[in-house]
Order: sequence, then structure tokens, then C-alpha cells
Amino acid sequence: MHKLEEKHLKKLFTNKGGSMQLEQDKLYISFHRPKSIVGLLISLRTLGKYSHCELIYNDYVYLSNPGGVRIKPFVYKDNMDIFELDSHIEVPIVLEEFKKIKGKGYDYGAILFSQLLELGIEHKDKYFCSELCLHLINKGLDESLTYNLKTLKASAFSPVKLFKYLKFMELIKEKEVL
Repeated sequence: MHKLEEKHLKKLFTNKGGSMQLEQDKLYISFHRPKSIVGLLISLRTLGKYSHCELIYNDYVYLSNPGGVRIKPFVYKDNMDIFELDSHIEVPIVLEEFKKIKGKGYDYGAILFSQLLELGIEHKDKYFCSELCLHLINKGLDESLTYNLKTLKASAFSPVKLFKYLKFMELIKEKEVL
């Protein structure tokens, strides 16, 4: 590892009990490169390098996957690209909204009908990963994101499309993990 990379990583992570942790009180989004056949199929279909995304805050991951909408302890994996989100996103509002939808199911229907077949069919009470992340970020910005103005639904956003949208809207800061 180069000295610059090592210095950058030490600044971003604190060492607690031998595990790597992100800085506290900052909201991050993690985009995952595929490590399974399903992940590879998702990234091929969406023409990008990411197959999953989730929010990270104070050592916890806020996500939706086949286990549903839930929270779990953050564990760094080498297939993650982690970005700090813009500080204008109101974290208390994001967390409050998450509490309201925690325990909801995974939206298999939207994966099939909105992502693979692009028919725009979704379940209003279930979420897949990028749909959940966009929903929570939008709540944290007082529902001001422009995708709403273009009559796009959150279910139209794959992890790759969400990454590009957040970059375009300048809501992602520099890359956090090399």
C-alpha cells in the first residue's frame, strides 16, 4: 500500500478492537460490486459495476435485501465502495423514516417488473436496496430531489443508476475506501 493511501485510510477509519470503522456521525452510502451469480446478473442487466447498495451510519448498515428492510452491524468487505453523503442530508429524519419502514419486506416484484422488465410495477410497502436508499436520502433532503419532478419512481433506480444520480446531484463526496 502506498503511503498516501495508508494515510488516507487511517484518517477515515478508527480502530476499535481491531476492526475498521468509519468516522462517527457521518452518513455514508456503500455500493457493492458483485460476489455472486445473482449480483453478477444484476450488474450485467443494469450495465454497471454495482449490484447492491446500503446506507451506513455510526457502525450500522441500513439496508433492504432478501431479508427485508433491516439494520445490522457494519462489517467492511473488500467489494464495497463507500462514499460520504452530503452533510445537508438530515440524518435524524433519515433514521426516523427508517424506523417507520423497518421490518417491511423485500420488493421482489419491483426487481422483476421495474428493473428487469422495466414496466414500472412496484409494491408500495416493500423496498429493494437502491429504492430504499433513494427514499431515505430524499426524506433527509425534505423530499427535494429532482427525480420526483421527472415523474420517475424510486423503483426505477438500480444501484448503478442511483450512484450516477447521486454523483450528478453532487450528493456523494470523494471516494472513501480505495
